[in-house]
Amino acid sequence: MSIVKRLLFEKFPTWDDPEECRFHRVTIDTDACDGCRMCVIACPARVLEVRRENGKRKAHVIEGSMGCISCNNCMAICRNEAIGATEHYRLTGFYETQGIGAMRPPRTSFSDE
Repeated sequence: MSIVKRLLFEKFPTWDDPEECRFHRVTIDTDACDGCRMCVIACPARVLEVRRENGKRKAHVIEGSMGCISCNNCMAICRNEAIGATEHYRLTGFYETQGIGAMRPPRTSFSDE
């Protein structure tokens, strides 16, 4: 099995519960990023791109993009663990204001546990 096929089909999270999906801001550690483009390919929201930085390819979030759907595909596919996500908004309820919290870690298998 090719490495692309293995990475694409063995590591993707499969979120099927809307309560587990949150909107976050993607952060990329450009020192750890090797510019492989797997995160760009994996992102269904198209919020990532690879640009040249000091002669090296590095992943970046597209300027002004807040379209992350928190699928965790980019985090799951990144072999260097260069991608993270942080909360970028807060929900205000009738009685209290609370944060969304951190995303769950990506699933690494398709088992129905």
